[in-house]
Amino acid sequence: MAKNEQKLGDYRIFVGAFPTGDLADRIQAVRQRHDAVTARRTAPHVTMAGSYSRSGPATLENEAETIARLQAVQDRIRPFELMLGGIRSFLPENPVVYLHVEPTDGLLAARRILLEALGPDHPRRFTPHLTLAMHLGRDETQSLYRELQQSEWQTGRWSVLVDHLWLMQRAPDDPAWRYIYRMGLTGKA
Repeated sequence: MAKNEQKLGDYRIFVGAFPTGDLADRIQAVRQRHDAVTARRTAPHVTMAGSYSRSGPATLENEAETIARLQAVQDRIRPFELMLGGIRSFLPENPVVYLHVEPTDGLLAARRILLEALGPDHPRRFTPHLTLAMHLGRDETQSLYRELQQSEWQTGRWSVLVDHLWLMQRAPDDPAWRYIYRMGLTGKA
């Protein structure tokens, strides 16, 4: 393949719900302390749809159709609460430790509408979660899992109003995901 040619899957996109404020800062501090790679790549979030592989350069213009599809459905999505709390893991399959996200009716309704607009995203079952660490070895992951289960992250519960979602984009050589479109949720239609 010539240097300027692009191959399938040149970049990826996803739509995410991003907590803000003090809670997001506290979650990010946990991520920075235990998995700086994950913390640098994106702010704490719940992936609502994605990630989708795309071909071509990672530009805003290449996602114009995706943005138009999101604009066409954003009035159908009502603001919803992210209900966070409890430490979980995808061990032994994947070395991921995450903050549990309750699959509420509002969250699932928003996801259904996003998938109608963007198409299916995962061949496996959807597990809403907020990743705390995913770039550790298995032993480190197990140790972190046990440590966080003894913390406020296991016993505490937090509710975050989501009134907008973000379309994110990242090419393989990008150091972090980029925010490319803010999708306001009004639930008018």
